[in-house]
Amino acid sequence: METNIGYTPDMPPDNSEQGIELKLYNPNNEEDDISNGDLGEYIEPENSIKGSNDHSVVVETKTEKETPNGEVSGEKRDTWGNKAEFLLASIGLAVGLGNVWRFPYLCQRNGGGAFLIPYVIFMFIEGIPLMLLEFAIGQKMRGTAVRIWKDIHPALFGVGIGCLMVSLLLCMYYVIVIAWCLLYLFISMTKNLPWASEEVCSKNTEYNTLKDTRDYWKNNYTSSALNATFRNNSQAMYMIAKQKVDNFSDCCVIDPPQWYFYTEVLDISTEIEDYGDGLNGKLVGCLILAWVIVYLCVVKGIKSSGKVVYFTATFPYIILIVLLIRGVTLDGARNGLETFITPDWERLKDVKVWKDAATQMFFTLSLAFGALTAFASYMPYNNQCIHDGYTVVIINCATSMFAGVVVFSILGYRELKTGIAASEVGSGPGLAFMAFSDALLNLDVSPLWAILFFIMLILLGIDSEFGTLEAVIGPLMELGTFPKKMRKEVVTAIVAIVLLLVGLGMVAGNGFYIFQIFDDYAAGIALLVIAMFQCIGVAWIYGNERFADDIEDMTGSRPWIGWRICWKYISPIALFLILVATVYDLTEDTATYQAFVGCEQDPFSSKYLGSKTWTAGLEYPGWGQFLCALMVLIPTAPIIFFIIYRSGV
Repeated sequence: METNIGYTPDMPPDNSEQGIELKLYNPNNEEDDISNGDLGEYIEPENSIKGSNDHSVVVETKTEKETPNGEVSGEKRDTWGNKAEFLLASIGLAVGLGNVWRFPYLCQRNGGGAFLIPYVIFMFIEGIPLMLLEFAIGQKMRGTAVRIWKDIHPALFGVGIGCLMVSLLLCMYYVIVIAWCLLYLFISMTKNLPWASEEVCSKNTEYNTLKDTRDYWKNNYTSSALNATFRNNSQAMYMIAKQKVDNFSDCCVIDPPQWYFYTEVLDISTEIEDYGDGLNGKLVGCLILAWVIVYLCVVKGIKSSGKVVYFTATFPYIILIVLLIRGVTLDGARNGLETFITPDWERLKDVKVWKDAATQMFFTLSLAFGALTAFASYMPYNNQCIHDGYTVVIINCATSMFAGVVVFSILGYRELKTGIAASEVGSGPGLAFMAFSDALLNLDVSPLWAILFFIMLILLGIDSEFGTLEAVIGPLMELGTFPKKMRKEVVTAIVAIVLLLVGLGMVAGNGFYIFQIFDDYAAGIALLVIAMFQCIGVAWIYGNERFADDIEDMTGSRPWIGWRICWKYISPIALFLILVATVYDLTEDTATYQAFVGCEQDPFSSKYLGSKTWTAGLEYPGWGQFLCALMVLIPTAPIIFFIIYRSGV
């Protein structure tokens, strides 16, 4: 049987196009296979043109005829049941937790509505071009990231390995957030939410008595009906009562949801080298459950995940709509929305605002993981991949705005009820498990809204997790990491168990600090490097115009010249600038993590003083610094190595 060693399933075997012919080197005359680890060699064909100024590398392939449904005869390959499955899976992968708990925070912090200007600009020069590139290259070459980039040029084999490694690292820690959400879902199934002050704080009654006394004297001295002497006495009593409230030595009553998250949910230790009480049994159980759910979603590959996405990718929108209707009808919602969207045009002069917009646009679309490329490879050859790319990007960005309206309408209500400004909100866990959880306490039938909110977060996390896991399983099997005869269900189970065991380190007393290493260093730099070399590989090595020809052959229309300019010039330059800024930020100071130290009135431990934010930046120990560097090097080192090794540098 003729072995497919090329990248264009539509090309006839007798192709004689000028350029360089790629053949797999096989000294043992065994059947060629990527799983043997051989990356192939270049052989100059007789009809090549010496001294050509064309920057593209033409790769001649030998393949069998393509079947009508887009598959290659002789090669068994899964396909999506229909286009809806592909779109829902891609949307589910792109739309994740960051849309709900990062974009609203960035928008509010960086000038409100003014932030949308750089955000939309980067959507056109970064988001859409890279999405179209990944969809088109996957649909054309019909393989995993490892296979595709190796076939374009052996020196780019490291790009595929980088996609595999960064997806593997993401799977390790992203599921931890799902475990937190599962725990919150279960504990919300009560009459009273457990992070309410009266439920979790032992000194709640005493604190409320002091607050009532303070409010009483405040009302007295601000009353115009009182004479001057009594007003002055009331003001003095108010100041005394206020001082007692402000200095009350119990963090729990000051911010119950934050106290509950750190001490009850995480059971956190004082620092990264303090193991605390060991493994958190509740989180271990939720972590196991999270992996069971993810495994069941991907156990049959896209045959199972393609059916699951009908629920996981759509139900979060139903919940968002329900929360939106409830949120905008609350008193104070308008103030929250004004906080979210009111433009501050002066903020556009700040370079950091533009960096945040570029970074958010890149990461929110799940680019450079290899998952989108793999998803597209299961589509028919003549699918309209360009239209699909537009659809996914637009829906993703619209979801971010939609989620921002939902979040800040409810935070506006919290501001009205508690006096805590809607602008006083962090991103990530700070928004979901603290600020928003606090806001939920003020809603009627609060357990119901909490249950809906955490179901939404779980579903957003689940489809992003199993989509990324798909980008791990395929390449691992293709590389021959497991025996060829081993069933995919078994391979997936083994990978899930290994990742579960690694994840146990993030549900111990110091687990949140380990989690921060992964969250801060595992993906950022690596994804930027991968995406930059993807643009270089397609536009400069494969050939920009040739790639446009391929898209025209698949879809019947040539991609807009603006996208071709972005692939070749604008996008890689933008990615390079973001990469430089990111590296600069990381190297400016020693790597630190945010340790929980408690409030100023009642520090969490005698070792560290409390703070207004309840956290303090501590330097990682030596082994922590090493792990931070390792997180960056694991995905990026293979890229550099194979470029040097295969380029003969």
